[in-house]
Amino acid sequence: MATTIRVDSFNEINIVERSELSADYVAAPLVLKLKSTQGIVVGQVLYVGQLSREGVEKAVVSTVGDETTINLTQALKLPHTRYEPVTAALGDSVRIHRAPNANGTVPADGQFAVLTTRAIDPDQISTYYKDPTGSSDFWYRYTYFNTSTLEETPLTAFDAFRGDDFAHYASLSEIRVEAGFENALNLKDSTVEQQRRAAETEINASLSGVYTVPFSPVPGIVRTLTIQLAAALLQVNAYGDTSGNRQKLKDARAAIDAYKLGASVLTDDAGTALSTSESVSGFPGDPDDDAPRFFRMSDRF
Repeated sequence: MATTIRVDSFNEINIVERSELSADYVAAPLVLKLKSTQGIVVGQVLYVGQLSREGVEKAVVSTVGDETTINLTQALKLPHTRYEPVTAALGDSVRIHRAPNANGTVPADGQFAVLTTRAIDPDQISTYYKDPTGSSDFWYRYTYFNTSTLEETPLTAFDAFRGDDFAHYASLSEIRVEAGFENALNLKDSTVEQQRRAAETEINASLSGVYTVPFSPVPGIVRTLTIQLAAALLQVNAYGDTSGNRQKLKDARAAIDAYKLGASVLTDDAGTALSTSESVSGFPGDPDDDAPRFFRMSDRF
């Protein structure tokens, strides 16, 4: 099955300098006036406008005229107003590196080979690539890469991660909305994805004794549970372990436990029960003939 790789379009490791326009820019000229050109060099990739928002444009430095003037290799297509941010980046693309899984541990750096190079989507929080042959048989790393100067960030700058063998239970946007972060453009998708993975792992571990995991197709209630748990984890991550966040996390885990302990039963979209467990349920509740004790005080092991 395919694995979707998500990379933050603008990670701090790829940011070289920050400046702003010192004058309005009318589309067509090759000259850009900045507050300061300090740290900006020939061949540098610039993004003019608010990162990850509509209207941001990529430019490449042809020459640095003086302390406030740069010349571009190509003119920008849109007008930009004074004080708009100008961000100098090392790379204009992301490189996806892949290595085969051998024993469940991260492969040596030399085992990773370039799988593809994707241009950064400057008006999006993340840049995506779908590996059509990806799965847990592979590990991935990514770097930021300059297609003109061939500069590249270190391969080891980010932790390697293993491919997925199942489709995610919920989208990042659904989790953002549930957590109240749908308009938080400064919140990286990687942070949301981290909590989604944590939620999926916790759900799979909790329900593996009763249901076949990972779920495919994903029942609606599993999607809901994932959204609730991931959103609660995200709020704890963002705001700390407050009483309100603690309660949301407790409620989400209680809902999962209800399916784990048999108080509720998962069904597919047609209403058919999904339980595959033949084990007895001796808890919660008092033991009886249908749900005897698992252990007795006299048992010896």
